[in-house]
Amino acid sequence: MATRAQLSQERSRLRRDELLAAAIELFAEGGSRAVTHRAVAKRAGLPPATTTYYFESIEDLLREALADHIRTWRNELDLLSGLDNVAQLDMKVADATTLIAHVWSARGPEVAALELAIYLAATRDDALRDEARLALVGFEELGARWFTLLGIPDAEKIVPSLLTLIAGTALRRQSGQYSEADEARLLSEAIRDLVGAHLLGREKVDAIIAETTGAKTA
Repeated sequence: MATRAQLSQERSRLRRDELLAAAIELFAEGGSRAVTHRAVAKRAGLPPATTTYYFESIEDLLREALADHIRTWRNELDLLSGLDNVAQLDMKVADATTLIAHVWSARGPEVAALELAIYLAATRDDALRDEARLALVGFEELGARWFTLLGIPDAEKIVPSLLTLIAGTALRRQSGQYSEADEARLLSEAIRDLVGAHLLGREKVDAIIAETTGAKTA
């Protein structure tokens, strides 16, 4: 049976988590200017003075909210890295498109916008920059692991480009230039082309470019 002190600690932890979640919601809606003591407390359904009890300043609250969000994402990547059945997947473009579309059905453009905003904010804060860097390192390690399980050699050489494709797609999704279905198809085809060029090797790719266009490559 939990003691009174343990129950009090749990309530305190829950309140703190509610404040962090409220800060992220407000940040998503209006950026850092929307994150004020009063607004965060109101969104969390807590008394106005609650934020100052848990955090020295609104800057500290927002910084911790951003860091907590990034750490959660890193933990999700760690869980995904333990999936060893990736080698059984069929590397068909149609399958990749379906998978991406399924992921995006649960993570719409507004989620992508929030992720972009959080990472951009983190890179501008010395106290958060390393958290953001480690999250991206974790993503690249996950990508390399999955590609390796799929039989792609030297997979670590292409995962930085994979991250570039995904980040660029996340940015373009904000404009609505293409439908979500088309975005999924375009990304899966770009990943296929990236992997294909990697497997061919730079010399063969350069030769094909030179033969097709007459242009010399460096």
